[in-house]
Amino acid sequence: MRIIENFNRGWTFRAGFEPAFASASQPGEEVQLPHTAVELPYNYFDEKSYQQAFTYQKVIAWDPRFEGREVSLVFDAAMADSVVYLDGVEITAHKDGYTPFEARLTPHLKAGDNLLTVKIDGSENPEIPPFGGVIDYLTYAGIYRDTWLKVTSPVSIKNIKIETPDALADHKQVTVRVDLANHNSLALSGTVKVTLSDASGASIATTSAAIAGEQTLVTLGDLAGLSLWDIDNPVLYTLTAEVETPAGQDALSSRFGFRTAEYTPTGFLLNGKPLKLRGLNRHQAWPYSGYAMGKRAQQKDADIMKYDLRCNIVRTSHYPQAKSFLDRCDEIGLLVFEEIPGWQHIGGKAWQQE
Repeated sequence: MRIIENFNRGWTFRAGFEPAFASASQPGEEVQLPHTAVELPYNYFDEKSYQQAFTYQKVIAWDPRFEGREVSLVFDAAMADSVVYLDGVEITAHKDGYTPFEARLTPHLKAGDNLLTVKIDGSENPEIPPFGGVIDYLTYAGIYRDTWLKVTSPVSIKNIKIETPDALADHKQVTVRVDLANHNSLALSGTVKVTLSDASGASIATTSAAIAGEQTLVTLGDLAGLSLWDIDNPVLYTLTAEVETPAGQDALSSRFGFRTAEYTPTGFLLNGKPLKLRGLNRHQAWPYSGYAMGKRAQQKDADIMKYDLRCNIVRTSHYPQAKSFLDRCDEIGLLVFEEIPGWQHIGGKAWQQE
């Protein structure tokens, strides 16, 4: 089965970046992620202070658990224009500062120590959303969300997409698309098992299907006695997909709720019933630390919106926000209007593709 471990500790950080940095350990400050590249004063600072390149490094020691497995690093987000190197070799690049990305290390890891280097650049780049026009917020540089070490079998679950086509029916249905990662192009065979569980972990329904290539559709039907997700009763269920192939086993879980949301000429409907929306915009920014705040602070913001300010919806102005914040909104019954990165500007083709 897969291993997911927090990878936030033991980084070395320094301002600036040169290509030669990727091949040798650099002197710098030992830091823990989430991290802001420039610690800011409470008031009156020059935003150009973080509009430059920065270097993060960490040593990955070979682990026997890596043998015959897929090894990667998952970055929940970094601002921005990230390039990941292992022992001087570029592994991956990711321009956007608000969405997760994964760096596959498997072909490059060697016995002993492996030097990981991440270059980020906080400069405003008109080819990267949201830049190119005027924006009314600041984009603090840094690897400002969590990182994770991920170890899986050679064939693993890349993603699961869950849909509830008849959420308001008495007998409900869940369709699941299981996407597989298969970097070595192995022959795909085996089974996909899907299990639906309630909040206590009790199994509600399960079914299996033969793997049908890199995407397999599985349906759980005739599900009776299930509750709707609502702002006053945010019932969540867990769907777990398991795959078994000649290359090994893997599993991935995701939480979701049964609900419908619809805008109509006469107002917004949640689960077919009118709901007056009362909400605010939310930026993921804090004094001193910019964007770099962890899970508890993200969750606390959701709680403040729901319980102190009495909102029932939050708009993520103006970019995708932390999974820990979004998960907390699901848990407490706070609707989310999540936006792509941008503000009153659409760039050219490369910008739009990003």
